[in-house]
Amino acid sequence: MNWQKILPDVPEIRDMDFSAAREIRLRPGHPLQAIFPEGVWQGMRPLSPAEITRAAAALSGHTLAIQQQALQKGYLSLPGGHRLGVAGVMGEKGLMEITSLCLRMAHEIKGCGTDIFPRILGRSTIILGPPGTGKTTLLRDLIRLYSQAGWQTGVADERGEIAACQGGAPQLDVGKNSDVISRMEKNRALMLLLRAMAPQVLAADELGNSEDAVSVLECIRCGVILLATAHANSPEALINRPGMEKLLGAGGFERAVLLKKIGEAPEIVEVI
Repeated sequence: MNWQKILPDVPEIRDMDFSAAREIRLRPGHPLQAIFPEGVWQGMRPLSPAEITRAAAALSGHTLAIQQQALQKGYLSLPGGHRLGVAGVMGEKGLMEITSLCLRMAHEIKGCGTDIFPRILGRSTIILGPPGTGKTTLLRDLIRLYSQAGWQTGVADERGEIAACQGGAPQLDVGKNSDVISRMEKNRALMLLLRAMAPQVLAADELGNSEDAVSVLECIRCGVILLATAHANSPEALINRPGMEKLLGAGGFERAVLLKKIGEAPEIVEVI
């Protein structure tokens, strides 16, 4: 991303390397913030509402006007697996004003799942944690490890953030034996992969509703290993969410990997 073109009137970012940032936040009346693993960097000059709007247009590839349906969900999926969160004023015809942006940067960390992989191998596993703890990054590496080990793996990449397919090929490494369906609701994509691609492993990011849970349980009943993520601080918090109560234990996920903070060792829980 060329930040000199995105924010041409903010000179302090000209020599900045944001590639390692986890998030970049832009709010009118406040300087740009970049959140790195080691801390927060902040610019000097407050940004204007017009600069926020121009930055959103540039980051979206100048497609905001034709992506109103996607903006109803609060974010846009960008090339490379990045996600642009958009807050603003919504009207009958869509987004009227942008009040802030949160660019969540996708990072490929090959090997981050190496220690975990032998402990979950052959077991349906869900990765739990708050936003920003690296769930998708770990999921991607576990997919890669299964695929590289010879398992036929199907990936339901609803937001394009796991494999970041572009031009018919994944831009992020999900292994040589992976088949990806992008930009389709994950519950439908899981069932299509199950029927069409004869997978041994299926993967999906951010389970969130009862339809997702039904599809996951159906796939597990068919003998497929499931890898998934969900926002939750604990297994108990997950099963207390509507529609999620059957996901853990008999007939559901056998392992839960708990991520609490970036850089903190994950905890693996056997679900009985």
